[in-house]
Amino acid sequence: MEVDFSNMDSVPDVTGRVLVVDDDSVTRTIHRSALSTRFDVETASSGLQALEICRERLPDLVLLDVVMPDMDGYETCRRLREFTDIPIIFATSNESLDEHLIAFDSGGDDIITKPVAKEILLRKVSLAIMRKNSQHQLKSEKDSLHSMAMNFLSAVGESGVLQKFMQASLACNTSTELGRQLLAAISDFGLESSLLIRANDEVTILASHGTASAIEASVLEQASSMGRIFQFKQKLVVNYDHVSVIVSNMPLDESEKTGRIRDNITILAEMTDTLCGNVAIRQASSAMAEQLQVAMSTAFFETEFLRKLGQSTQIDTRLLLQELVDQVEKTYAWLGTSRDQEVSISKAMYASVEKIISLLELTSSKSDETFDKIQAALRGSDGAQEPELF
Repeated sequence: MEVDFSNMDSVPDVTGRVLVVDDDSVTRTIHRSALSTRFDVETASSGLQALEICRERLPDLVLLDVVMPDMDGYETCRRLREFTDIPIIFATSNESLDEHLIAFDSGGDDIITKPVAKEILLRKVSLAIMRKNSQHQLKSEKDSLHSMAMNFLSAVGESGVLQKFMQASLACNTSTELGRQLLAAISDFGLESSLLIRANDEVTILASHGTASAIEASVLEQASSMGRIFQFKQKLVVNYDHVSVIVSNMPLDESEKTGRIRDNITILAEMTDTLCGNVAIRQASSAMAEQLQVAMSTAFFETEFLRKLGQSTQIDTRLLLQELVDQVEKTYAWLGTSRDQEVSISKAMYASVEKIISLLELTSSKSDETFDKIQAALRGSDGAQEPELF
């Protein structure tokens, strides 16, 4: 969820489950009564009981007393921090700066002085839960972008096989040389294969494991009748006019990676088929044209990588800004600021944060437009399709 910093004059509309921890039953009742108008409230009479409850089912926030028998609030907070980062607000009648600093050093997020005013309590609890929800959402977005980036980098690595094959095949002068490059490219995916190339009224049969067996040769010669792609268990047959390929050990799972490998093998076979009919043209191609093709392919993937990097940087910046705001607000308790001063400072910070975020979003939008134009130019045909190489 996105935190709305624009309205600081009312209690944020947020719900959740709050654990009130206090050894005094009257105080527990007062705090529960104040919070139950908005939150689901559970109580604990000791630090040990609070730890047991949190280990069974974490609340969204803990309101923690300081002075308790057996285990005080500071030790309870330290033990909670061993397995959770939920907001912890101390409620104490001690107003000394040293005690407040100990509360923060123990891992507390905020501190409130008893007797607690209902509106102050509701506001602090609501804002703390809202901040945590926002942080979790931002982290989830960052993790999602990271996963997308990793998948993109993996795909770029696989596409590197295609680039390597294209570069090597441009120097091939015979069908045999071209076939060996195709076998090598498929081997880069960890697969064994055999192939048949029909070119210039000649048939060339090759295999990554040496000499193709009689059965493989027979299947390859009849591949033209099997359609474009045919798979039976671990055997994959890809067939084009000039090229037929048999992969003998395709993975049996249906993962995204396996699907990409199947697609890449099909692309390799199609590229080989095209190259078979244009060997003479390739021999006459200039070095400049070859370099341009590689540069165009590399630039396409690099611009996409920069786009993902920019999105990840934007999320990181938002997290850092949120952390900065949280750190400033944590200092209110021991700075001795009034409520009006706190609201004024917070409004100023939130306004600045919003301006920075808006600027980042505007910059990101303009960057995306620029990347789209670059990729459209690299694709050709007004960006209607991917570069022919891929």
